[in-house]
Amino acid sequence: MKVTLISIQNSPAKLVLGLLILISITSSCEDPSNIGLELDPNSNQIGVFYQEIPLSASVVLRDSISTTNTGFLVYGFEESEFFGKTDATAYTRLLFNRDVRRPESTAVLDSVKFNINVRNVLGDDLEAPKTINVHLLEDQIRDLNYFNFSSLNYDPEPVISATVDFKERQDTIVTISVDNELTERIFAELRDGNAFNDVFSFRDFLPGLVFKGAENEDVSFSTRVGNNTGLVFFYKNEGDTVSRAYPIATGINNNFARHFSQVTNDPTGTPTEVVENKMVAYNLGQYAGGKSNFGMLVKLDMSPLDAFLDTLENVTFNQVRLEMGPLVNDNVTNRPPQLQIMYFTNETNKILLRTDGFPMAVQPDGRAQVDLEKGEPIYSEQPALLAHSFEDNTFSQLITSHVNAIYRKNIQRRDLLLYPGTPGVDDFRQSLKEYVVDQNTIKLKIFFSRARSL
Repeated sequence: MKVTLISIQNSPAKLVLGLLILISITSSCEDPSNIGLELDPNSNQIGVFYQEIPLSASVVLRDSISTTNTGFLVYGFEESEFFGKTDATAYTRLLFNRDVRRPESTAVLDSVKFNINVRNVLGDDLEAPKTINVHLLEDQIRDLNYFNFSSLNYDPEPVISATVDFKERQDTIVTISVDNELTERIFAELRDGNAFNDVFSFRDFLPGLVFKGAENEDVSFSTRVGNNTGLVFFYKNEGDTVSRAYPIATGINNNFARHFSQVTNDPTGTPTEVVENKMVAYNLGQYAGGKSNFGMLVKLDMSPLDAFLDTLENVTFNQVRLEMGPLVNDNVTNRPPQLQIMYFTNETNKILLRTDGFPMAVQPDGRAQVDLEKGEPIYSEQPALLAHSFEDNTFSQLITSHVNAIYRKNIQRRDLLLYPGTPGVDDFRQSLKEYVVDQNTIKLKIFFSRARSL
């Protein structure tokens, strides 16, 4: 067992140990009270011990990820040594507001702005400007469920293209001046045509837009759907002294246009090249990793905990921390998901559900882990979250109550499937965030105590 520098305070026995330890030992003990490193051998009644348990991780490629109406358009080109080449394309309808007055037949167009409400830009090198291309959709988006493998036809030549400097800020609204045949055609239809009489005529006239990045720029974008992503026509009617505005956007007020994102991946020459089947766990050797929207999740094998718990009698877990990292990549402009839900899974590699259909997940420390009425893991809308620390570039969370419940056989020990996001924010479908972790850095750090006989 390897023990690193540890500072312990405020045990349940209200002892302040104030002990800093740096030691590496290997032991094999028959007496359960001797399992782990004893931190305070001179304590009168309580023996406090520390144990590290290494865990292994595999990757699971999810099947049929719906990207319909996530609230975000995900697009761009990325390349990494672990995941390979990833190409994301975003498709969206447009909306117009029938309550906004249309230009009169004598109106004069002043200017057209195209706004892009960027949520984040992910890339290891944002020193150079990055390109956003917008294409005209040729097929209509139907009222169907679209997945990350779905696609539609669009004009290969971009109708709008912008090169933007994201070096200083990634969460921003990009505004592009547009003056081309498309804007002239739309404004002419606004003044004198019938395309804006109803939504169906409008979709025939303008099916929608497609967002793409530029090849070889190694960057991806997540753009918010809504009022601030789309076209704004500024014009003057006869006699006006100031311009009026007419928006055609991916959302009007609280209504969002139907949209989805497509993700393709070429893992040739990478560790993930062997991942051929969906919903199958693959151990890739030294490293494991997850990538949102593409659909790859990390699965933690928690079975080593069983062997450890079987050696113990009459113990109390003071603190159990799950840690992963430092992560392989550490770049401020290419951060991993900030939070991950620790869902229960098994050999099916699916998120396990209770009998009422709610998902099973690790619950926060100090909270109930068991539904006494149903005899199942409890469900809550605020599960425990594996959190990323910017300071040390690790994922960690306390799971003391969870392990105590397993030890007391209140719940069954299960493997964990790490899903980016929270119950209210599905980060897994809203970006291409990724991370890679060295399996040697995944471990449980356990502090436990055992009452002694006088």
